Amino acid sequence: MSAGNAGIFMPFVLALGYATLLILLLGVASQIYKKFKSRRHLDITDQWVVVTGCDSGIGQGAVRALAKDGAKVVACCYTETGANAALAAGATWAPHFDLSDDGALRDVAEQILTQSGGALWCVVHAAGTVLPGFIDYQPIKFYRDVMAVNFFAPVLLTQKLLTALRRCRGRVIVVSSVDGIVSLPGNAPYDASKFAIEAYADALRTELSFCGVGVSVINPATMRTPMADAFFPGHRKTWTAMAAEDPEGDWQALWPESWLNQYVEKNTRQLRSIAEDPAAAVNDIVHAATAAHPKLRYLSGRLAKSLFYALWLMPESWSLRIKRLTVQPKPPRSTS
Repeated sequence: MSAGNAGIFMPFVLALGYATLLILLLGVASQIYKKFKSRRHLDITDQWVVVTGCDSGIGQGAVRALAKDGAKVVACCYTETGANAALAAGATWAPHFDLSDDGALRDVAEQILTQSGGALWCVVHAAGTVLPGFIDYQPIKFYRDVMAVNFFAPVLLTQKLLTALRRCRGRVIVVSSVDGIVSLPGNAPYDASKFAIEAYADALRTELSFCGVGVSVINPATMRTPMADAFFPGHRKTWTAMAAEDPEGDWQALWPESWLNQYVEKNTRQLRSIAEDPAAAVNDIVHAATAAHPKLRYLSGRLAKSLFYALWLMPESWSLRIKRLTVQPKPPRSTS
C-alpha cells in the first residue's frame, strides 16, 4: 500500500479507535451507574412480606433477614416444628400446611389478605422439593409431586395475591436454581420444574411491568441446606419406588443397587465440599425485596457466577461435553 493510500485510511482507523474507546467508557460508566442504583434501599418497616419454604435453609434465612429490616413476615412452613423455628426467627405469623394442597393454599392466601389488609409488599417463593434419580428409574408420580410444590404452588399463590401486590407496586421473588438455567443429569423432575418457573417468572414480569410490580429470579448454586444434604441419598428413595413399580424392568440391569450405593456415598462427600453458605442467596433475596432498583436475576454463590454462568452462555455442544465428562456417570452395565 502506498503512503497516499495509507493516508486515506488513517482517519477511518482513528475514528474506529475513538469509537472503541467511547464504547468502553460508556460500558464502564453504565456499570458504575448500575452499582450506584443498586445501593439505594427502600424502608420496608411494617410492610407485609410472604415467604414460603421457611422450615429451614434459604427460606428461614430470608425470614430472619426481612424481619430484621422491619417487615411483617408471613412464613409459610410445612411442619409445626418449622413454623415454631420461623416464629423464633422473627416471623409475624407462620402457618404450616402442604403447599401441594390447593385448598389449603387458597385458605392461607385468604388469611394473608385479611391480616395484611389487602396490601402486600412482597412474595418470596423459596419453597422447593427435590426427588433425584436418573430418568430410567424416575416414577412419573415423582415428576408430578415436584411440579406441584416447585411450580404450581407458586403460580397459584401469586395469582391469589396479585391484587394486593399491585396495590403496593410490590415485588415477586422466585427462588429458582442454577438448575433453572443449566439442566444437570440425575435430577430431571427438579430441573424441569425450575425451567418451568423461570418461564413463568419471565411472562409474569412482562405482564406486571405496566403496574409497577417487579419480578426477580434468584439462581443459587448448591448451598449448605438440609435439602442439599439429602440430595444424593434421595436417589435410594427414587430407586426403591421404581423397584416397587417395575421390579422386572431392564433399568435394574443398567443401574444396579450395588452401584447406586457407591455412587451415593462418593457424591455425597463431593457435594459437601462444594456447598456454599446460603447467606449468599439470602442476601440476594433481601436486595431484591428492598432495593430501589432490584435486578431481574441474581446468580447466588461463586459457582453460579462462574461455572454455571459459563455453561449457560456457551454453545450447547460444549456444555454437553463438559457435563458428560464431569457429572454424568456412565451406566455400569449395558442392556444390549
